[in-house]
Amino acid sequence: MIERYKISTLALAVATTMAFTQAHAQEQSDSSASKSDVKPISEWNYDEIYERGGFLANRLMGIDAIGESDEDIGNIVNAVLDEQNQIVALIAEVGGLWGIGGTHVIVPWDQAELIDEGVRIPVNEDNVDDYDLYGENSALTKEDLQDRGAVEPGAETGDRTWKLSELINDYASIESGAGYGYVDNVVFSEEGELMAVIVMPSGGAFTRGATAYPFHGFQFGWHPGMTSYELPYTEEDVSQMTTFDYQEFDGRWDDS
Repeated sequence: MIERYKISTLALAVATTMAFTQAHAQEQSDSSASKSDVKPISEWNYDEIYERGGFLANRLMGIDAIGESDEDIGNIVNAVLDEQNQIVALIAEVGGLWGIGGTHVIVPWDQAELIDEGVRIPVNEDNVDDYDLYGENSALTKEDLQDRGAVEPGAETGDRTWKLSELINDYASIESGAGYGYVDNVVFSEEGELMAVIVMPSGGAFTRGATAYPFHGFQFGWHPGMTSYELPYTEEDVSQMTTFDYQEFDGRWDDS
């Protein structure tokens, strides 16, 4: 799966997700899905998530980045997703091994390989510039070129792409606007598909443990610039939820 790709392949893998203009993004927002498109709680359970397995966001972010010769070359620090909530690229910090200091690179998802030790990426001392986080083929917007230090919290993605860190730890509310808790984690399939968002209640009327919900993104009015995430469910809906069982979810890197 891992080969040395030219920069044109990098462009093909991550730039295709950024063909939408701001006007088109607004048009999409105006034609957002209705309440009838929300998956009812009565039709939602954790069985498929438990059966499919995959990995958790908090395991991915910080996991070792492994080079082609099985050496530890850094860490995965973020992921870029498209409007279909599929990972399209990973952001890694590498370079310490090569004496060039911490350097952030972006690697197309189809060039990454999930292994027991972490994520193998085809970045080495000779081709590191081909995966430049701020290059013209990057998934980050050119407007962010002036703020090279803002990789994790501040780097902006294209109109219809977003960073995983823009969802984790966001305040979470329910349909009425009442506070519910915060986004504690995200569940992915092995293929990088976002399967569920895990919310941790923060007290008040909601005292149970972490619960997992379908993720309702762009089509439901959410965008990565928001500091909160609204669950399109009522208090009665969320009261029916059971605690997400992390032990039942046999995820990759759970023992790391």
